[in-house]
Amino acid sequence: MALWLVRSGTRGQFEQKFLDESRVYLCWDRLNVDLSLIEDRLQLRGLLEQTYPEAKAGRITQNSGQIWAFAKKISVGDWIVLPSKSSPSIHIGEVVGPYTHHPEGPEPCFHSIAVRWIELDIPRTNFDQDILYSLGAFLTICEIKRNDAERRVRAMATNGWRATKPALTITRAGATADSDADDDASDS
Repeated sequence: MALWLVRSGTRGQFEQKFLDESRVYLCWDRLNVDLSLIEDRLQLRGLLEQTYPEAKAGRITQNSGQIWAFAKKISVGDWIVLPSKSSPSIHIGEVVGPYTHHPEGPEPCFHSIAVRWIELDIPRTNFDQDILYSLGAFLTICEIKRNDAERRVRAMATNGWRATKPALTITRAGATADSDADDDASDS
C-alpha cells in the first residue's frame, strides 16, 4: 500500500468535482489519450513531447513521472491525500478502482481513479508538521514516503484523525526503546 498526494488543479478548482464524483482526476490540458495503452516511460515521454511541443525537457521529465504514477502506479487499496485549497483541511480517500480514461472529458478531466472518501475536512492542525511539509510538495501527484508517512496517516484514522506519536520510553544514557519492549535491565 502507498500514500499519494493528488492535487485538484493549480488553484484547487476541481476539488468539489473530485469529492462529488468520488474520483481523483489527472488534470492535464490537451492530454486526451488512453494512458493504459502506454507501455513504458519512453513512450509516455514521446507522447508528452508531441502534445506539449513548447515544453522544456525538464518539464517533460517532471510531468512524465507524475503522469506515469497516476496511470500506472496508484493501486486499489492505496490512500489518496487531497489538500483543500478552499479551507485549511485535508481529505483522505482509498483507491477503489483502476485508472480510467474518459475520452469525452470534459477538458482537462480525461483521466480518473475511483476513490471512497474515508474522511473529509480533517484540520491541517491535526497533522504533524513533517507530514504537512511533505504535503506541500511542489508536485501535483507524488507518493508521500518520507518519515513513515503512510503508516502514520493510517494510524491517525484509528485515533480520531489526530497525529499519533510513537510509543517510546527513555532508558539509561538517553537511549530510546519501544514501550512494549521488556526492560530486563536492573538498576546498578
